[in-house]
Parts: sequence; C-alpha cells; structure tokens
Amino acid sequence: MIRKALPDLSILVLLLLLPLLLFAPVALGSKTLLPADVLFSFEPYRAAAIALGVAFPHNHLVADLILENYAWKRFIVEAIQSRALPLWDPYIFAGHPFLANGQHSALYPLSLVFYVLPLWRAYGVFTWLQLGLAGIFAYLFARVLGIRRLGGLIAGITFQFSGFMVVSVVHPMIIAGASWLPFILAMVELVVRQRPALGRRPATLPWALLGALGLGCQMLAGHAENTYFVLLVTGAYAVWRVISESASQRVGESASQRVGEAVR
Repeated sequence: MIRKALPDLSILVLLLLLPLLLFAPVALGSKTLLPADVLFSFEPYRAAAIALGVAFPHNHLVADLILENYAWKRFIVEAIQSRALPLWDPYIFAGHPFLANGQHSALYPLSLVFYVLPLWRAYGVFTWLQLGLAGIFAYLFARVLGIRRLGGLIAGITFQFSGFMVVSVVHPMIIAGASWLPFILAMVELVVRQRPALGRRPATLPWALLGALGLGCQMLAGHAENTYFVLLVTGAYAVWRVISESASQRVGESASQRVGEAVR
C-alpha cells in the first residue's frame, strides 16, 4: 500500500517544496515580504527617512501588506497574548467590528503560522506553504480526472506558479482563497462519479463533507471576491458534470440494450 502510494507522495512533497525556489529568502532567510520601506512615505516615519538613508520605496503600490494586513495580524497576536477575543478594533476612527469582518483571515487554519512565528518571517512561510498547497490541490484534481502523474505534476506547477498566484502574494487572503478551487472541484468530480471511499460501494457523503470543509476553509481565507468566483466556477462545473455524466450513462445503457437484443 505504502509502496504503491510512494510516487504520488514524492510528487506532493516536491510540489510543497518548489515555491522555495522563489520564496526561500523570505521563508527561511533573513528577508521579509513586508514592504516596510513604504512606511517612510508617511509621517512620522517620513521625518526619519533621510537620516536612515531611505529614499523612494522599492514599490509603493504594494503598501496594503504593511498598512493593513500587518496591522490586522499584529492586533490578532496582541489579542491572543492578552487572552482576549478581538471582536472590536478601536484603532480606526471610532472603532469597527473586527472578528466579524473576516478579511484578516484570523480563523483560517494556515494563519496559525502568524501566531507562532515572528510576523516578519510568517508572511514568507505562509506564502511558501500556501503556494505549495495550491500545487498539491491542482495535482489532486488532475489525478481525480484520470490524468497521469506527469500531467498532474505539470498541472500543479502551472497553477502554483501562475501569474495570478505569484503576483498576489502581497495579498495573503487572495492566494489562500484561490488555492482551494482545485480541491473543491476535485470533490465535486468525486461526488458526481460516486467514487468509493474506504470501501467498494459508491459514496457521496464523504466527498461532499470534504468539499464542504474545503469551501469553509476558502471562505475563512477572507476574500469575498474570491469566494464569489469560486462559487461561480464550482456551480458551473457541477452542472456541466451532472449533465455530461447523465448523458454518458444513457448512452451506455442504450449500448447495453442493443448488445442484449443482438445476443437474443
């Protein structure tokens, strides 16, 4: 059993490690994804920019990661350290609901890395692991479709290193939400085919539950637009697969009847 699964497991490990080709310096090294130099475009940091030798920011268009996301994560970490539930953020205007907002990804499972690692490093580790999961999920979907291991490996690499995923690493909630799409589609495919689960009888409920778990994680990632797109694609794919599967079954039944009549 283990020997049979070893080639697939090796590919999964490879897909998990491949993002380090781009993100090893920020995941394992001394660099960070946080564009901290953008802060020197604003007061009070701007007053110290010249003295510290900071000129124009490397990329002032990616300021959200330091101005918003970092502030959210810092607020969550401080709430955990003080054993408080971060229901309300008092630091923006007169305050606003925080935990109910969701864009901070506080309840997303992989956000655990932000709570156990220094924040400057956690962003790199999160990006590495999330892109690795994206590749694994794409490989899983390809294998469910009946594609060979090499084709699945190419699908996984293509997805995890796609332009959309790589340029979106400055928005952790976007890559987190998008990475779950192949997993959800794989569960839809297994439901439609009623692939056996832990037995020989056709199964639906286990795959539906796993798909619901994947969709729940996708929603907890904290990007509503991504959730909207994922639901649209999943719904369209499910309708198409149900129709095509029903048509295939009817064709198969008709062929069986013709063969039976010919034999008789």
